Amino acid sequence: MTDLYRRFDGYDELKSILEGSDEDVLVALGGKPALVRIPGTTSGERRARFLACLLHGNEDSGFRAVVDLLRGTPHFPFDLWVLIGNVRAATTDGWFAHRYLDDQEDFNRVWGVEQRTTRMRRCAAAVLTELAGVDLEAAVDFHNNTGDNPAYAITPSATQASLRLASSCAGTVLLWRLRAHTLMEALQPQCPAVALECGLPQRAEHTAFAAAALQRFLSDLDLGLDTDHPAPGATRLYEMRYRVTIRPEVAFTFGGALTGELDLVLTPALDGANFGMLLAGTEVGHVAPGTAVPLDARDMRDADVTERLFSVTDEGALVLREDVTPVMMTTTVRQARRDCLFYVARRRR
Repeated sequence: MTDLYRRFDGYDELKSILEGSDEDVLVALGGKPALVRIPGTTSGERRARFLACLLHGNEDSGFRAVVDLLRGTPHFPFDLWVLIGNVRAATTDGWFAHRYLDDQEDFNRVWGVEQRTTRMRRCAAAVLTELAGVDLEAAVDFHNNTGDNPAYAITPSATQASLRLASSCAGTVLLWRLRAHTLMEALQPQCPAVALECGLPQRAEHTAFAAAALQRFLSDLDLGLDTDHPAPGATRLYEMRYRVTIRPEVAFTFGGALTGELDLVLTPALDGANFGMLLAGTEVGHVAPGTAVPLDARDMRDADVTERLFSVTDEGALVLREDVTPVMMTTTVRQARRDCLFYVARRRR
């Protein structure tokens, strides 16, 4: 037993937790993550499946879909494991207000970290230790974005099994070899694992998308992950190339006028181009004339590519130097600080 997370086996233990609203479920969990096992009807005959949600406390779509599923007390011919993540962040300052709290680490950046110096790292390690004894077939981790994106699945592996699982979740797939201590990376040696980005949080249609993807994942008895045949072609397959951040000393905002308190004003609504195209010459923002590029762009090996992608005109316009496909472009200062402004991908098919 551990005090790092709540542990539930079967619906009898869950019954009282699932009563009331989704928010009541969070309150009942008492600020701790929860790991749930629903025994299968033919336990041991089929490999188990795993779901994760709410690793980020402001991303509610997957959580609401999972809780709604569990309220129906379904049984499957395999064991189902469910992780509900950052409950404390989700219940602070109202509901679903924080990705993670100021005294926390990002709960999707602590999986497999050797230095277990924080509670979140120890919690992640304990969950992985328990799952190591489970014969997992596949795992899906549900997320939301802070900018306007189509629904898409992320896989850190280009194996046919991983691409097949990702393609079954969404028509757009992003191949992203992160090396960022995410849950799906930590599970990859054990089974194909993907993250499913369900669009903006706190929108009924995006919760409905998560619920539909969840039903597909659980109702398909043959996921086809053991075949060597190429995965069915996703509608669109992209590969991550660059990560763009704002330099830490730069004061910035989205939209409005450049003032004495600001070093950078970013062009608003560019997130509408996520998974589309921004052409060379597009104005990403505005700075004072003579200012150096206020962004930092790195490739997947951490090489600096800032000068390749951006320049500042004599008038202070921050512009792109080449055509790019942005993904996960955010529209909030807080998210840009805590993660990045956007990523750049390239389309593979």
